[in-house]
Formats: sequence, C-alpha cells, structure tokens
Amino acid sequence: MRKLSNLQQLDHRDSTLLKGLAIVAIALHNFFHVVSPAHQNEFVFHPGAYRVFLQEASLPSHSIQACFSFFGFLGIQVFIFLSAYGLAKSHWDGPATWTEFMWGRIRKLYPTFLLIILAWAFATMVFAGPFRMVHSILPRLVAALLGVSTLIGLDLPPIGPWWFIPYIMQMYALWFGLRWVTKRFGWRGLLGMAAVGLAITWVLNPLLASRTINLVTTPIGTMPAICLGILAARYPVRIHGSLAAAGVAVLLLGNVYAALFPFAAFGSLLAMLWMYDQVRGLVRDSVLLFRIGECSLLIFLLNAIVRNQLVVYASTPGWQLYCGFLSATLSIAIANLIARLLERPQAAKPAALPALGAISKS
Repeated sequence: MRKLSNLQQLDHRDSTLLKGLAIVAIALHNFFHVVSPAHQNEFVFHPGAYRVFLQEASLPSHSIQACFSFFGFLGIQVFIFLSAYGLAKSHWDGPATWTEFMWGRIRKLYPTFLLIILAWAFATMVFAGPFRMVHSILPRLVAALLGVSTLIGLDLPPIGPWWFIPYIMQMYALWFGLRWVTKRFGWRGLLGMAAVGLAITWVLNPLLASRTINLVTTPIGTMPAICLGILAARYPVRIHGSLAAAGVAVLLLGNVYAALFPFAAFGSLLAMLWMYDQVRGLVRDSVLLFRIGECSLLIFLLNAIVRNQLVVYASTPGWQLYCGFLSATLSIAIANLIARLLERPQAAKPAALPALGAISKS
C-alpha cells in the first residue's frame, strides 16, 4: 500500500485504523496514569513532571507504564482531528439547519451514551445509595448530557473521561460557525481561528481556574487540531518528515517550558499523522485493528469502569503491566460483545469515537 500523497486521501478505513491505534494508547494511558508517578501534562503544565517521567522511564520495570502514562492521552488529538475531518467531508454542504444537524447528531450518539450511563448509574445507586445518586451524581450526568458540564466546572464519574460527552456536543454546536469562517476566509480563516482559540485559552484559563473550568477540555482550547482536520479535508495537505520532527521537538520542549506547553499536543498530532503514513502499508489490512476502531466509542465509555475493577491489584511493576494490558483487552472484548449484540442484520455499523461525522468511504 502506497503512502498518502496528501491527507485528503484518508478514507473510511484509514480513519477507523487511526481510531483503533489511538484508542489502544488511550486505554493503556487510562490505567497506567493511575499507578505511575509519571503524571502527564494534559490540561495544566506541571513543572517537574517531565523530570519525573524521565526518572521512571529510565527504570526498565517502569518504562512502559511511564511512557503510556505520560504520552498515551495524546491519542485523543487523533479523534479531535478526525471529528473535524469527518464533518468537513460529510457535512460541508447541504440544506440541513443547525437544529436539524444537532438533532441528527444527538439521535445517532445518545442511545450508546445512555446505554452505558444508565447501566453505570444503576450500579452506582445500588452500591452508593439513592441519596448520593440524586444529590451528587445526577446533576453531573444531566450537565454532561446537556453538553455544559465543562463550562460550569462540574466533573463526571468514570464514563469515558469526564469531559468527553460535553466536548463532542460543543464541537457540533460550533460546527456551522467553523464552516462559515472557512468558506468565507479559506485557510487563512482556519489559521486565524486556531490562533484565536489559543489566545482565548491563554488569557482566560488562569481566570477560570478558581471555578475548576479549563478551556482545554472544550473545542476552544483544542482549536488547532480542529482546524487541521478541516484544512486536511478541504486542501491537499501533506505532513513531511521535517514537520513531524518539529512536532516532536515542540511536544518534548512543551513538557519542559511552560511557554511552549499550549503547542505540545498539536505537535504530537503532526507526528502521529506522519507516523501513520509510514506504517499505513503494514496496518491497512488488519482486521483486528479495524474492529477496535469500529468499537472505539464503546471502548472509550467502558474503559474507566473496567480499569477501576483491576487497578487495586496493580501492587508491583509486573502486576501493573499485567493488569494494564488486561484492562485494555477486557475493555475491547466487552465493547465488541456489546457492539455485536446491538448490531442488526444489514444495519449500520456502531458509531465510533467521537461520532466522527461519516467519513467518506470513497
């Protein structure tokens, strides 16, 4: 399989394989970042975090845990990119109004969300009691389903990362505006939106910290990845090795210097897209990886629940590795089983994280 001449050639299979690779990294991160001292710089820059990572990674028995703990979360950048890419491929033109578009997204996604959320909520109510459910957990679930929890400073118990559902809905809500700016101003508009998103995040995050609001958990704080997704879908963009190397440098330096931290995740995205192009011929025919990508939404929602049942056994480095990979494997297996049960003959395949629009299969 030849390499891509540009990112516009990413098809449905490519996007699903990318999701498969990304969700495996995220699932392993979700386990190892709980047990490893190497804590990632994800939403906030932590001075000294990179030094702790280097110390842990230098120990053979801790290196795998440290690498996935510190870097594995960056797989989410792939999903953000593909979300924008898919929308720009499948919802660029058409007569749908904003209300019709949003309702279509809700109708497609929420049955899967509610399946996992209601099962988890019922189990929590049995073990924690109805009082805690009504007074503590229910308001957070409602705020998440309304897509506003990250805007009002509420977290969410372990159904995917706590910012996951609101992020998707906020991105859909902004889609018509993002599309209009791109049509009106072209690639310059995308560059401007990326810069404005970074500037708003840099200015407002310190002011919002006291309210436990972080714009990095919203589309505003990840605007560069969103804009790259739109750019790649509408223009013949190719990431060369030199640009990927620069992305790696920004990623590493962004974990050392606070001034470069806002660009670190985007640098990792450039590197990951280039790396996929290099291994595309090796993974293009992988049935297993493709199926993992198809089930990525369910894996994302289930993984934290599965992890919490195993993390208590991870008392030594060896058990950390065993339980970490077992957690990812069980999450994939359970998600696949649920997906098979939900599938109907000749029905559409299960939605994939995070509802990446319908990426063209042509």
